[in-house]
Amino acid sequence: MRMNNMVFKIHGVECNYGSHQALKGVNLDIAPGSFLGIVGPNAAGKSTLLKTIAATLQPTEGVVYFQGEDLNKIPRRDIAKQVAVVPQETEVHFPFTVMEVVLMGRHPHLDRFDRESDRDFEIVQNAMESANCWHLKDRNVLELSGGERQKVILARALAQEPRIILLDEPVAHLDLSAQLEVLNLLKEMNTSHGVTVVGILHDLNMAAQFSQQLIILHQGQIYRAGTPEEVLTAENIKDVYNTDVMVIKHPLTGAPQIVILPSTGECRVSSSLPRVHLICGGGVGGALMGQLRRMGCYVTAGVVNIQDTDWEVGRALGIEIIEEKPFSPISDKSYEANLKLALNADAIFLLETPFGRGNLPNAQILETLLARGKKCYLVDPEHLPDRDYTGGEVARCVSGLQEQGLCLLSDQLAVLRIVHALRKGKGNAETAFV
Repeated sequence: MRMNNMVFKIHGVECNYGSHQALKGVNLDIAPGSFLGIVGPNAAGKSTLLKTIAATLQPTEGVVYFQGEDLNKIPRRDIAKQVAVVPQETEVHFPFTVMEVVLMGRHPHLDRFDRESDRDFEIVQNAMESANCWHLKDRNVLELSGGERQKVILARALAQEPRIILLDEPVAHLDLSAQLEVLNLLKEMNTSHGVTVVGILHDLNMAAQFSQQLIILHQGQIYRAGTPEEVLTAENIKDVYNTDVMVIKHPLTGAPQIVILPSTGECRVSSSLPRVHLICGGGVGGALMGQLRRMGCYVTAGVVNIQDTDWEVGRALGIEIIEEKPFSPISDKSYEANLKLALNADAIFLLETPFGRGNLPNAQILETLLARGKKCYLVDPEHLPDRDYTGGEVARCVSGLQEQGLCLLSDQLAVLRIVHALRKGKGNAETAFV
């Protein structure tokens, strides 16, 4: 794509603060009508990059082109007619009313001695209503909370009627409801009106949900650029944030979602705790896997279909899992492997997974385990009929096992209590129903 088809083209940009190099050889193209999220850890250079794009900081090396022209050679008023900026710091140092602050957004469109017209006031009111701060119009801006002031500065930017809006952590001071309100407004401006949005977003899940494209900055350089799926991988986040995460697909939006995993120190196996085997699937076991690993238990699981949420969580936690092909019934080979793994455990828990013909062997295995003298527990038997899609075969399978020693647990909290009670050297946890 030719340079003049890009809103911004950042070419070889470097920025220094004294001896500190904040940006190192940054190259980036920003297409018109895009929604670009900028993410990265503290001191990665995010705000510095945005300031160079906003022409408030001149790069030490390299050039920022705006619509094919050197940005730093374009008059600031001409830039402000098209580009609005919502800075990270929103302090206002004079006792203006909110209306007066938002009216400042019209200044780039007025000649030196012009006064605001009725049309300008109409634009300002629309901007304030969009940013949900019209009710503050007569308030002294110095008396506002940080969140209220954030909305006022956003309204001032909207009053410029920009084609491009640059935002440095625009939802930093807002509660969750207000964050979604602001980001949905920006998304609407982007999708319905073609406004180019470039924003630094602290929350990776928010960035994934609202951005079309992402860049992740690390030590002053672009570490990765692309779609949220391409950028927000567990490997990239580990490299940049030094944090272990699992990345899953949001069930409603399809956007990648980041789940923080226990640190290595939190998952150190304790010899005083029992080995636990979880029979799960359908996403019912992931949270319990994490809790047990944090407690220090050695955890195994099976049989779980590949790409099942429990499979993803288990792999991310380094848990040994007996797996089966996606959407496939449990094979004899997988059943035998699961039996072997369960026989090595001190306690086996059949969790509240839904059952069909394909995973029926995960229930049938209990009879063999009990016959071999293993401690087996069934979680939430009360609602087992609601999870039984085998015509009652699962219910019939487990109905007689209580006489063989199957213990019934009301919920997963009871699992944790049982595990504590089974600490080696502290006796047994024999119970009919916990």
